[in-house]
Amino acid sequence: MIKRNQLILILLLSLGINILLVGGIAVRVSNSLGFREARPLPPNIGWIVRDLSEARRAELMEIMRPSAEQVMPLRRSMFDAQRRVNELMAASDYDEAALAEALSELREASEAYTSFSHQQTIRLLGELTEEERQAAMEFVQRRGPRDGRDGFQRPRPAGPDDPGRRGPPGPGFPPPPDGDL
Repeated sequence: MIKRNQLILILLLSLGINILLVGGIAVRVSNSLGFREARPLPPNIGWIVRDLSEARRAELMEIMRPSAEQVMPLRRSMFDAQRRVNELMAASDYDEAALAEALSELREASEAYTSFSHQQTIRLLGELTEEERQAAMEFVQRRGPRDGRDGFQRPRPAGPDDPGRRGPPGPGFPPPPDGDL
């Protein structure tokens, strides 16, 4: 009986080690296939100019300033649609049709904002030198915190009046209206 229990224990230990090894191999293979490089773009165009000199950032933001007036209504629409979805999800009387409509409106608002943001990205990247585009790409591919503080996380402010409560909105763009995502 004792030998049987020992045999079961050894088999379970062996199984655990094999699962660990197979998992490690899978991670190594997925990393070698380039999945780590497929990072999403940050939500605003500030990442493009983040690592440039102050003078170069100012020069490029003068080019982008007119589009800031166009992007704010798109952002506001997206935040309003998200707020409506949140309200419907939390409502005591669940309305499936209203939630479906609100989610559809959120998709449309998100698509409009994303499309405009991508147009801005294309335009701004076209103004950069090859070295500047490379620096922007390295920023996107960076692992860990991308805010330049080496892992330091600022405590979340308690009040809604703190203008930096979600971090900086990006050069040339004011923060979203209070109460937004």
